[in-house]
Amino acid sequence: MNRRQQVIKSLNFDKPTRIPRQLWLPGQDKIRALRQLKDLKRHFPDDLVFCPRFGLPPAEKPLKRDSRFYVDDWGCLFERPAPQALGSARSPLITNWEDLERWTEPEVLLRLDRHKINAFCRSRTRFVLAGSWVRLFERLQFLRGPENLLQDLKLQPPEFFTLLKRVHQFYLKELEVWANTEVDALCLMDDWGSQSSLFISPALFRQLFRPLYEEYASLARHYKKYLFFHSDGFILDLLPDFIAIGVNAINCQVFLLGLEKLSAFSGRITFWGTSDLSVLFSAGQRKAMFANCRQVYEALYRNGGFIAQAEFSPGIKISQLKAYFSVWNCLSQNLKNRGKKNGVKNLR
Repeated sequence: MNRRQQVIKSLNFDKPTRIPRQLWLPGQDKIRALRQLKDLKRHFPDDLVFCPRFGLPPAEKPLKRDSRFYVDDWGCLFERPAPQALGSARSPLITNWEDLERWTEPEVLLRLDRHKINAFCRSRTRFVLAGSWVRLFERLQFLRGPENLLQDLKLQPPEFFTLLKRVHQFYLKELEVWANTEVDALCLMDDWGSQSSLFISPALFRQLFRPLYEEYASLARHYKKYLFFHSDGFILDLLPDFIAIGVNAINCQVFLLGLEKLSAFSGRITFWGTSDLSVLFSAGQRKAMFANCRQVYEALYRNGGFIAQAEFSPGIKISQLKAYFSVWNCLSQNLKNRGKKNGVKNLR
């Protein structure tokens, strides 16, 4: 069974022979990581990979006058506080509704080199994810600014719905361009909560955003693609919506949300690692990490439904990543037993 088939079996809760894995190397870390992670990659190769954006310009264009700032492919300005940190949006493009008349969608993102993408997919036995993220709620924040957007959601002026429709329609086009390639999955990303609550009420989400997400999911199903989603924050109240919409895999903060509560959703959605991985690493000892991973396994694994994803972000050590993937390898060896609890008892 190749790597792609392991992932598909996990997504379908069809008893993979081991737990798939993936290591993210975000942003500026890539240059540093290519050297430092060579040995780790050799021992723990990825089962899922993001497809390069063949045919498109770089997603980030640094400003020459100050390397902390860059412009993304939508023209939004970001500031990076440190070389390896994620950027935060600055200077929204649409501060008043007159700006909306002058703003144009980034049509360049629709000019993918489909032949190179398909060649990339065919040359690998791994599960391939689309190389672009659809981030509807966050894009509205970048374009309007967080404060303006909250006012828009409260007052709901007609111009807001014009902007929402334009961004959504463009994302449908971008998704369809990727869906017409041989990638295995399309990707969504929206952080819907802080560490304690949602940014908007579930009712407002269901009124304004869920119908649009349903269109993304419908497109994915039409083209027989899986749908992967990243969302940070306390999003527990939205998980039933994501499942009903048709999201196949979610990358979220599983320790923030609580394993006991998330276990109610096991077997219905695949947990694509955890975006609060620092909780696993905070103890520092392999024994403690093993215990934490075992808790994740017992709560979320149901003949599949979990991908051991990790991110090489600032503060994470190579030794921690090695220990993390070693633990999941150890857990994988016990899948042959098939009994979930029996497969975990004798790992020491």
